[in-house]
Amino acid sequence: MKTILLLITLAFVVSSCETTSVEGQAQQITLDELNSTPGYAWFPAEMTTYAPSQEMVDSVNTRFKTSTHKICIFVKPACSCRGTQKLFPQVMKTITESNIPMDNVEIWSMRSTSDLHPYMADLEVTDLPIVFILENDVLTSRILDADYNSTNADTLLANSLIR
Repeated sequence: MKTILLLITLAFVVSSCETTSVEGQAQQITLDELNSTPGYAWFPAEMTTYAPSQEMVDSVNTRFKTSTHKICIFVKPACSCRGTQKLFPQVMKTITESNIPMDNVEIWSMRSTSDLHPYMADLEVTDLPIVFILENDVLTSRILDADYNSTNADTLLANSLIR
């Protein structure tokens, strides 16, 4: 009887304990790491197959100011969604073809939009992937999957630099 009473008391105490959820933490990842990280195994092939328009590449190259611009990309690894599997590698291909230095590009790998990241106060990650264009550390534009039509990543990036 004492054992049963002890077990019931223990069960009550354990079930009444509060648990706090631990939020995820975004991890910064480099282009080199993208090409060798298991969660992004699909990335090299997708980036290689995309051929951005030379006109859009030239436009990005002309408009991007390395002294003031920064691109922050937030993406979910191992996601089979169109934005992650297509938009993200196409934006990266346009960036590399436009000769934007990787020092001006930050890629943040996130499990969910609620993961903590260093831009929490300034950038609201509402979707993954999402691309933010900053000028002098101020948000000037964003690229969302909703604006993407499977082939216009180069145009979206070029147009985001007009604003």
